[in-house]
Amino acid sequence: MTNRSILHIRLHRPTFPLYSEAFAVLGHITPTVQALPPDAALLDVTSALGYFRRTPEGLADLIATRLLARFGLHAAIGGADTPLLAQLAADTCTPGRIHILEPGTLDTRSFLRSRPVQALPGVGPKLGRTLARYGITTTGDLADLPLPTLQRIAGAATARLLHDRANGRDPRTVTPCGPPASIAATRRFPTDVLDPHRVRRTLLDLATDLGARLRTQQQACRAVELQLTYADRTTSTRTRTLREATGHTPRLTDVLYDLFATLGLQRARIRTVTARVTHLIPAAGHTQLALDPRTEDRRTLEPVIDQANHRWGAGTLRPAALTGPNPVHGRDTPPTETSHTLTSGPWPGSSYVVGGGGGGRGGAGHYDQ
Repeated sequence: MTNRSILHIRLHRPTFPLYSEAFAVLGHITPTVQALPPDAALLDVTSALGYFRRTPEGLADLIATRLLARFGLHAAIGGADTPLLAQLAADTCTPGRIHILEPGTLDTRSFLRSRPVQALPGVGPKLGRTLARYGITTTGDLADLPLPTLQRIAGAATARLLHDRANGRDPRTVTPCGPPASIAATRRFPTDVLDPHRVRRTLLDLATDLGARLRTQQQACRAVELQLTYADRTTSTRTRTLREATGHTPRLTDVLYDLFATLGLQRARIRTVTARVTHLIPAAGHTQLALDPRTEDRRTLEPVIDQANHRWGAGTLRPAALTGPNPVHGRDTPPTETSHTLTSGPWPGSSYVVGGGGGGRGGAGHYDQ
């Protein structure tokens, strides 16, 4: 049986439009391209190797060159015979580098066994700490652990999955799909953050951003996703499907706060926070009647805020909770002589500062579609 050739491509800080446009380049290499938002893609290039008459490393170099020439995007590319190994190889690359693992070689086996256990998909901070208490810190340690012992630590289903991955077994195939219809925003901290209050302020900033963009595009979302990237480049992702589609900032804020709370983080060093709204539908006709008058007051105030920000610039009206130290950079937002506050109810961020346009938009990577 011929070994598969899989490439995992991670683009360096693409905007959402560039991320979508990059699939035109990838589609010219192979039709088997799977989007891994917000910045990665998986390619099965088994057949493309013969067509382009290149090795996996040569084909990866061709892709990287085309992405850089056409979009100015640097890419970290990992290659192997399974999606798992290709991802692990890409994780070791800085932007512009390529790392190809040869199937079945001693070097590939040594590479897999030397990876930190948190590098395996499915091992988040909490499970990583649990495994560390048992002295399991590398993928090799996990592979050598008897399956019944691992099942007692992690549960039956999780243990079987992790045991297979630690031993390099990954039956997954590349499922062709393009970038989803979604709107996302990312905030990257200049230094790793431990303070949960600072993270919550950043979540409010993201909800304010996404809510305004949903309403501007006259859309509502049926699902909200939160992704945290840690100092060691591992990630945690939580998604919630909503009973009623929404484009309202207070509702998005509450959902993001709840998703963050479910992670149960203690001393995790957070580097990047990404929020995404998905399953978009037209907003007209999808507003549920609220019985709480405070909720109706907030909804009444939102169009006023949107119109002011559209006319005088983003941040003209912004939640008062986002004034003072910038939620991303930790610097003070400069006060203005015209600043004063509007209040619409006792929810986080329900007081709005008027004046000093442009505040509360720190960070990078505002993606939209």
